[in-house]
Amino acid sequence: MKKTNNPNTSRDNQLSGNERIVNRTNQRRKKNKRKKLIFRAVLCFIFLCIGIIFALTMFFNISEITVTGDTVYSSEDIIEKSGVVIGDNLIFISKKKINEQVSTELPYVGSVKVKRRLPTKLEFIVTKTDAVYAVVIDGYYTLLDANGKVLEKDLEYVAENIILLNIGEISSAELGRKICGTSDIYLEKLIDIRNACNDCGIKDITAIDLSEIYDIKLIYQGRIILELGETPKDTLYKKLSLGKAAIDTQNEENMLYRGTINLTVDGKGYWSEETSTTEPQTQVEESTTDISGDESTTKPENPEATTASAA
Repeated sequence: MKKTNNPNTSRDNQLSGNERIVNRTNQRRKKNKRKKLIFRAVLCFIFLCIGIIFALTMFFNISEITVTGDTVYSSEDIIEKSGVVIGDNLIFISKKKINEQVSTELPYVGSVKVKRRLPTKLEFIVTKTDAVYAVVIDGYYTLLDANGKVLEKDLEYVAENIILLNIGEISSAELGRKICGTSDIYLEKLIDIRNACNDCGIKDITAIDLSEIYDIKLIYQGRIILELGETPKDTLYKKLSLGKAAIDTQNEENMLYRGTINLTVDGKGYWSEETSTTEPQTQVEESTTDISGDESTTKPENPEATTASAA
């Protein structure tokens, strides 16, 4: 292999002994100068960071905390649960931690938005959450918001506008935290159902049965059962829109009608009128009426009798 001559070595060979010494000394001086410049730059950066931290610590301490927004709790309670006190540093507080602490300790707080008002003021913008559902645990009602957070426990009665909910086994129900069951898929499905109901304009749902994720049932005004069966998110709106149209048509004829709408087949719907005046959880008759508008469609074979649990 051919050796490559180092330019510096070739140049040194052409110089006298004294010149080579001077040349190498100059090179060492240049290297040392670069090292000193780097060291000074790092040192300046460190001092700059220390200065910034010192300034933030000295000049951005909280002198005032205000609470705005919609809440059922007092400003004092919200500030106390946030863990922030006058004198804390405005820059170093954790917005996420404040939101989690307040919304957990005070269940009817939905969220807390934290605003820094430089140089020394802090604002909490509070959004409340409301009771939407109730589940039965050990013979008493537990109130939940729309996202499944536990708001109150051990109640003997609930308001008429609260939707009774059955989500099967419940393993944990701690105040301020989401209810826990066999799977989070129940809460996800519940949110999907609520959004679909709002989108298609269906109101007065009094109970939802999610105890079997593949056999979902909704109860309208305590008298009409909507059987959805296994319903992916992308088909919920279509099924509920069809169900709403059928309910609206039936309400024009008889506001006291009781029965079941079978919506388990995509794009199809079948009425089953209740044979008695008891609650809609009871047996329904076998005769059905197609509400899908497709006269060529026949009733599914051997439909099972419907039973829906209110809670």
